Amino acid sequence: MANILRRVIMRKYKDLDLVAKKYYKDSNFCSVVAVATVCNMSFGKARIKMEKAGRPHRKGAYQWHYHEVIKRRGFKLEPVYGFEGHHAKTMGKKLSSGTYLVSVRGHVLAIVDGVINDWSASRSHRVREVYRVTKD
Repeated sequence: MANILRRVIMRKYKDLDLVAKKYYKDSNFCSVVAVATVCNMSFGKARIKMEKAGRPHRKGAYQWHYHEVIKRRGFKLEPVYGFEGHHAKTMGKKLSSGTYLVSVRGHVLAIVDGVINDWSASRSHRVREVYRVTKD
């Protein structure tokens, strides 16, 4: 039963977006939302962890920033091959079980059990990399 509860997305994108804009006056926070989603933590906690890893306020983050934070939280990132060039909006159906980070040009999004937790859920961004996130 406990495993089932942990698989549910802690916060929906709309909630995280509201918190980011209203309370933190932040922007360009797709990596913070992805970290909060895959690590199952609040936006504020993910933002602090990303800031310590080197993400400037209101600026985007490099891939190594959020990979480092996720690894420090006790998760493992395994590359998944074969999805390069696919559209981000179709990845939810293709990755129907598990937790994933999907990188597109200049953006990252999180998928948990087929649910895309990002504003770009209906966009046709081309996938560059996919990582499966598992607890170490």
